[in-house]
Amino acid sequence: MRRREFITGTAATAAMGFARPTFAQTETRLPAIKRIAMVHPSEPPEGLSINGRPAYKAFFGELNKLGYNEGQNLILERYSAFGHSNGYEDVARAIVAGHPDLIVSLGGPVTRVLKPLTATIPILAITSDPVAGGMVTNLAKPDRNITGATTDVGLEIWGKRLELLRETVGKLINVRFLMPPSLIAFWEMAGGPARALEAARRDGIAFGTALVAEPFDWQDFERKFNAMAAEKVDGLMVGAVAEFFTYRQLIVDAAARHHLPAIYFAREWVDIGGLLSYGYDTVAIMRRIADMTDQILKGAKPGDIPFYQPTKLELVLNRTTARSLELEFPPSLLAAADEIIG
Repeated sequence: MRRREFITGTAATAAMGFARPTFAQTETRLPAIKRIAMVHPSEPPEGLSINGRPAYKAFFGELNKLGYNEGQNLILERYSAFGHSNGYEDVARAIVAGHPDLIVSLGGPVTRVLKPLTATIPILAITSDPVAGGMVTNLAKPDRNITGATTDVGLEIWGKRLELLRETVGKLINVRFLMPPSLIAFWEMAGGPARALEAARRDGIAFGTALVAEPFDWQDFERKFNAMAAEKVDGLMVGAVAEFFTYRQLIVDAAARHHLPAIYFAREWVDIGGLLSYGYDTVAIMRRIADMTDQILKGAKPGDIPFYQPTKLELVLNRTTARSLELEFPPSLLAAADEIIG
């Protein structure tokens, strides 16, 4: 792909699924104006706004409270790889070439590509485990130019999610973990399989993976759900993958069509019809990223700002979806839930 085509974002480029950065900026840049490049591995650029999902609304709302207003003293450049991992490097190089004051990277995969390209531009990243992922060496005092928030909340969560799904269904026999092949090595290195398998063996549950090919497309998701139906899978855990956020409605709808109980890693899935979620609060994380943005734009060094680690996990249940699956949440889960929908 020629560089000019990539930067201008032609219709053909968008159709191929590569990044199409969209800019909201003027020709002249006043000294008081700050410029942020915001990138997501799959979310369309137009979704990265105050009118996007609740987490983005929280981020931009917090920036407004801190005195930053897009089009006045703030310029936002939005980038996406549209779910194509082979486009990450092109996206990263375009961002670095633009020399923004700050990069907000909404996912580990793009952050790992950005890291070797710049040691000077501050990067705020949202990622699973930045130490295991090779981005920093210390959460409390990150090295170089990267800090942000980790969505890693401990290995125990893998077993806990399986336990919550079992409590909801009553009895599980055959469970799958939905994830892309690129997550396998990291998941194994982090110890996730050991905790999930330990919980599965304890309850006599067969446990395996359902791998979705990259780049993602709805046809492969549908093939995986058809295969799980043929294998009589009766429970699904959805991997905490940034790209999956973009396809969350597709995944939730496929689970509903196949009458497959599933547990998700964030409440956004339950808001659109998912059965239940247990994980970090994305709204709280994005508010913290806005606060870090303010610190860095005022001169703080990323290496001096500790990675934010969520301490509170939230359990969200959707009773309407449960009834459609002919399930009823047990009293213990209803009492423990942070929110019940329906």
